[in-house]
Formats: sequence, C-alpha cells, structure tokens
Amino acid sequence: MGRKTICYRGSLKSCNYHCSYCPFSRHRASAAELERDRQQFVRFCDSMEKKAAESDIGAVFIVPYGEASIHRWYWEGLGRLAGLPGIDRVGMQTNLSFSVEACLNIFEFHCGGNDVGEMPGARKGKGRPQKKLCIWATFHPEMTDVDTFSDNCHKLTENGVNLCVGAVGVPQNLSLLGRLREKLPLDVYLWINKMDGLRRNYTEEERTAFSVIDPFFEVELNPPAADAAMCADRCFVEADGRVHTCNISKAKTVNWYTGNAEEIFRPLCGRKRCSCYLAYGGRADFEGRRHFGEYPIFRIPSGHI
Repeated sequence: MGRKTICYRGSLKSCNYHCSYCPFSRHRASAAELERDRQQFVRFCDSMEKKAAESDIGAVFIVPYGEASIHRWYWEGLGRLAGLPGIDRVGMQTNLSFSVEACLNIFEFHCGGNDVGEMPGARKGKGRPQKKLCIWATFHPEMTDVDTFSDNCHKLTENGVNLCVGAVGVPQNLSLLGRLREKLPLDVYLWINKMDGLRRNYTEEERTAFSVIDPFFEVELNPPAADAAMCADRCFVEADGRVHTCNISKAKTVNWYTGNAEEIFRPLCGRKRCSCYLAYGGRADFEGRRHFGEYPIFRIPSGHI
C-alpha cells in the first residue's frame, strides 16, 4: 500500500468565468456562502494537522466545482498543508485566472518558510515550497486566449511550480490546442478530456490528432471497469465531512471529522466504470503511474517533480 491521497471539494459553486456549458458560471455566490466555504476549508486544514501523520497522507488535491483559486483562503490553506511534516504534494484545479505573483506569495508565507531554499540571494518564491505545489490548469477558449493562458503557465513554471495543462477535446478546437502545445514549456504535459456533449463518436482522424497531443487520450475514451480494491489509498472529502472513495463513488456512512482511518479509507464504489480521470487516475493499477509517479492524480510527469 502507498501513501494516501486526499481530494477535497468545498461548497463553492461559483466561478469568475462564464463558459456556456457550465452551470457554476450562472451562480453568483453571496458573502455568506463564501464565508461558509472559507470556514469549511479552514476546518479541513485544521483536521489535517492531526490526520496527515495518523493516516500517512502524502498529498492533498483541491478539486472545486467552481473557481477556488481566486479566493485567498485556498492559497492560505494550501500553504498550511504544504508546511505539514510528511506532506509531499498539494494542488488545485483552476482556470488559471489568478494573479500568479500575489497568490504564490500568500502560499509561501503560509508554508512558514520551512522549506525555503538556502541559496544566497535566491528570490523568495523560487525555493522548495513551490516544488510541493501542483497546479492542474484548464484552458477555456471561450474565456481566454492562448497567449494569455500560456504566459501564466510560464510564470508558474519559472517560479518552480509543477504544472499540467488541459482542455476538453472539442474537435473544432484542434488547431487551437495545437497552438497551445507550441506555446507551453516543453516539459508541461497537455491532457485532453473527452467531450461528453459531442453526441457522436470521435472520428479516427480526431482520435489520432488528440492522441498526438495527449498519449493517454485513448484511456480517457476507454475507462476501466470499476474495482474498489484498487482504491484503498485515497478518499474524497466533501465540505461537510462526507467521505467517498473518489469523486463519483457512493457516499460512505463515515464522516471525515468523526470516523477513524480504517472506516474512512475502506473502499466503497457502486459504479460500473471509472468514467473520469479523477476516478481512474487515482487507482493503484492505473498504467499512468509509471509516467506520473506516486501521485498520478495531479497529472504531472514524475520526471518533472
């Protein structure tokens, strides 16, 4: 058994982008809703100070419904988590619309400076705390352009942050995604998620083109049958403490804040297939582990961490 990976999803259901297909773009969060989300995340971070060591947790991944990176408390919390002894990786899914410099400063400050590099004259922000940070950045062509998005990617990698980039596999966007690949740092993996609303199968030409961009695209199109036995080293935590094995599995009766480790990490599924990357990418038998290392859920090649 490996070290544990935790995915956390708060109650946040709002986004600063307005993509036509996304329900969270149409909800404007109230001050009360945002404060509730902040308090829930602070509670989760507080709990990790004890649970990380007790349960041998090595990685924490924030996977919000809406856009979390524009809210300061998520960067404060990621910094706190990265500063915990034994935590190897922390990360967040984001549309990359945040201020890179400002948010990395918040993150580093809340790490406590425990891992800052010791090179004389090194600029704060290029030390080792950033090497624990894994950003999963999704490109939304309705809301941003290739140059703006890729510029932010370069800012992150230049500051020592681990990064993967991806987009939905819309056939009409193939040339755009090809340009994005050209603009990204060479060692940044560009993944493609299948388009659920395509209403037809991809053509052979489209499958080949997307596979050139993302060598794991065929796995995305043919996800494995569910097998709870492959999921004993992870769990998915909701804002109120409800626990699942992954983001699409059945809820367990145990609560993160009151249950013991044996109950929390006992696998429970109820699905026929692991139909998205957060489901199959966290399995012990995921073939991508040879490429992505001990924490494949972040989609970052192990050679670049």
